[in-house]
Amino acid sequence: MSLAETVEGFAELVASGFVGLLGVSNHWAWRVERARALALGAGLPGYEVLQYQYSYLRPRADMPGRRSVDGSAGVASGDLLSYLRSSPGLTLVAYSPLLSGAYVRPDKPLGPEFSHAGTSARLAVLRSVAAEMGATSNQVVLAWLMGGELPVIPLVGASSVAQLEESLAAVDLELTADQRARLDSAG
Repeated sequence: MSLAETVEGFAELVASGFVGLLGVSNHWAWRVERARALALGAGLPGYEVLQYQYSYLRPRADMPGRRSVDGSAGVASGDLLSYLRSSPGLTLVAYSPLLSGAYVRPDKPLGPEFSHAGTSARLAVLRSVAAEMGATSNQVVLAWLMGGELPVIPLVGASSVAQLEESLAAVDLELTADQRARLDSAG
């Protein structure tokens, strides 16, 4: 199926009332832009929500992904973030923002894609800010995502009431300008 056929098919779902808002997950940024340009050119609804893996720690972009030698299309990398900044009508939904517990659980190690100098620098600042705020690293990560210049909606899973309550408490956590600057500039 061509990209134009996909755009037309999604537009039919919106027109029929089956779908109210179009979103896409795990596509290369160029493909999202192409689909949105086709929709705009045809006067059809386009994607408004992008769902990608995104968190405070940055994975290496030079490692082949499971489906592509070019990396992982499912990770919000620099080109996708730049695209989001230039497209105010788009919203990022971040899945796995807490990296399956790796921020707070030693039994959940980070994968090889996080094996670089920036990871330890960012973790040190994250832990420092969490200590200053009397919060968990998870809560600071969620507050960082929600309070940034890009509209990010973290998609959080919980396997206990305590985990859910921890995540919900992040909604009320506000980072100072200094804390955000330190988090942003680390690593």
